[in-house]
Amino acid sequence: MAFPFLHYSFALTSILYICIGTIVAALSLDKPYTRRIHLVILLLVVASYIGQAALSALHNDVFDQGEPQLVQLIVLSFVWSWVTLRPDDPPYVLAGTAIISTLFQVPLLVLSLKPTSALEIAETTVSCIRLVLLVIITATSFYPQPDFPIDDESEQVPFHDDFETASDSEDDDAASIKRRRVQRLKETGWIGYLHDFSIFLPYLIPRKDRKVQLCFLISLGCVAANRVLNVLIPRQLGIVTDHVLASEPPYSALAVWLAMTMFDEYHCIGLVEVLAKIPIQQYSTRQLSSAAFNHVMTLSMDFHSDRDSAEVMKAIEQGQSLNHILEILVIELLPMVGDILIAVGLFWWKFNAFVAMVLIISATIFVSMEAFMLKKNMANKRESSRTEREEARVMHQAVQGWQTVSYFNMFDFERRRFAQAVDDSLDARKRYETLDAWTDVVLETLDPITFFVIASLVLYQVSQEQASAGDFVFILQYWQSLVWPIKLLSRNYKRILSQVVDAEKLLALLKTKPSVADKEDAKELPNGHGHVEFNNVNFSYDSRKPTIQDLSLSATRGQTVAFVGATGAGKSTITKLLLRFYDINSGSITIDGHDIRDVTLSSLRTVLGVVPQDPLLFNATILENLRYARPDATDEEVYEACRNAAIHDKILNFVDGYQTKVGEQGVKLSGGEIQRLAIARVFLKDPPILILDEATSAVDTETEHSIQQALEGLKKGRTTFIIAHRLSTIVGADMIMVISDGRVVESGTHAELLSLEGKYNTLWARQSGSSLI
Repeated sequence: MAFPFLHYSFALTSILYICIGTIVAALSLDKPYTRRIHLVILLLVVASYIGQAALSALHNDVFDQGEPQLVQLIVLSFVWSWVTLRPDDPPYVLAGTAIISTLFQVPLLVLSLKPTSALEIAETTVSCIRLVLLVIITATSFYPQPDFPIDDESEQVPFHDDFETASDSEDDDAASIKRRRVQRLKETGWIGYLHDFSIFLPYLIPRKDRKVQLCFLISLGCVAANRVLNVLIPRQLGIVTDHVLASEPPYSALAVWLAMTMFDEYHCIGLVEVLAKIPIQQYSTRQLSSAAFNHVMTLSMDFHSDRDSAEVMKAIEQGQSLNHILEILVIELLPMVGDILIAVGLFWWKFNAFVAMVLIISATIFVSMEAFMLKKNMANKRESSRTEREEARVMHQAVQGWQTVSYFNMFDFERRRFAQAVDDSLDARKRYETLDAWTDVVLETLDPITFFVIASLVLYQVSQEQASAGDFVFILQYWQSLVWPIKLLSRNYKRILSQVVDAEKLLALLKTKPSVADKEDAKELPNGHGHVEFNNVNFSYDSRKPTIQDLSLSATRGQTVAFVGATGAGKSTITKLLLRFYDINSGSITIDGHDIRDVTLSSLRTVLGVVPQDPLLFNATILENLRYARPDATDEEVYEACRNAAIHDKILNFVDGYQTKVGEQGVKLSGGEIQRLAIARVFLKDPPILILDEATSAVDTETEHSIQQALEGLKKGRTTFIIAHRLSTIVGADMIMVISDGRVVESGTHAELLSLEGKYNTLWARQSGSSLI
């Protein structure tokens, strides 16, 4: 029994290794390999297996004692032909195949060293020669391979000469992702690369949701039931055929076939499986979408200032293709592998090893060819994903900036830019889909060829009365349910790899750590007096140029501190540091004695109220925009906040009043109205610390006066920081700090600074006849 076991083990091990090796090669680093084995040696190995197979068929009964050896020789002929035709595969594919062949060849040769005929002597001679060749291949396969430089330019395709500046950040980001991917593959190989995607597992595997777990078990039960019916239904039709040919009533057998069919994957069991999959898919969608959104929203300002929002949103959208990966892997891919293994065992048991061998080789070709072609097409897939994000970015920018486009009459430019983005996206998709279509044609051609070979072998057995006509009908029916698992096995492999490529951008986002985050032991900042201190604060956006230098100040409850200075002097940066959009390089910022780096970001920003220079309103009603500051506020509290901001009466004059929709970014309102709504929101929030960044810059003099009166009431009992260009608005400040190149060059009250006759006095003199700089 040792011979058949060795022959079959040899064949099965070799074909499984070459299949797995081809898949792994598709995931490996995209660089050329120089094969040190001459093509002639590989061709000799292939010829030796083909020649020995012919010799074995001549002197053995191939369907009796010669079957194991002939199966092994045919399979190895295919395996080594595949290796020979793929010179660019990594060295381990060739080396592993040679090692497996050598390890099995030695005992088989030892057991056949007593030839009794000329044909057996010829076989033994061929085996000895092949063993020498295999040893040469094994030894030389371990020579170091040359280290080829990685060409990073393959994916850095410029968007268009006219629009290179618009896509620089996208190209840089894509190149960065590719560099990380290349580096990861060099360090850990494809296993480490795929391990990076384990970050998605908590969002795909329902560890705590009992309902989803139950649905998952139901789906697996349906899958198992379908596997059984896939065999029983064709077999039952074969039984019906045998009854007919034997002139026996087939009706009872036919009724059994009907009952089985009504429960298959297209009827009862299929319905249960589809319904059970819905909660599984929804769980993954909900978890992954929420996780991606929450992570992006917690990233720091340096991330958001460097990224285009449309690009980020498209990356999240593309990454959500991973929602179905658990379903594909467990509910579709693994059962398909099971289908093929069941079919191999069934064919071997019911017919012979040759039928099973044809199926194994066919499945291997399907998967290996798909892996090979996908590797060739991977760059096109990545480029297609990149151009889709670029298309979304261009469209988002044009729609969001419609007013700016109108101001400069750039509609034709934007049309051309978007058309170019669409063309680039379509071109990239065309390259990907064209090669994919050729792959499908090649794989579809294998379907009839495989069936022809299997059907011929079965019909031969029918003609030899080793099988019945019902067995052939079984093959006809079973093939339809078997060919789909073979095809879908390769296609699902492609789907998974495509989804992995799409998710690379989302993976990069999820692996991006916020530069500003809560400490592990961060505490809640109590809502106290609002005493703010800057102690020798230094900060820079770029280490080569300081932005804030040695800033120290103290502001207590009820005090107002104003910052003035030229544009770019660092005034807004000071408030960003207080909001902890960035962390300082040295020194400290405290609120009521608590370092803001030691408290949670949520509690810090709760005590701060900001009126920015360019407020952003959502495309919703006025009431909804105002309640954004405090969702539980009553209507009367909202109205009171608007009265304090001198906007209540204006709102009531609108046709829909507080239910008026403001449009995208408040486009339906004037600048002054937007500014006053922003002030009203801060009134409604009622924080202990106020930050006013040119809060009255967009209002007329009369409205400014009424707002200033309201602000004076709001400032009482609160710490207020004001950034101002219009000096008339800060005359009453308790402390005015003149900022120049990130330093405080003058500080004091309005009167004190005028008496110094320095920078502030110069600024005041320039504005003495105007309210604007």
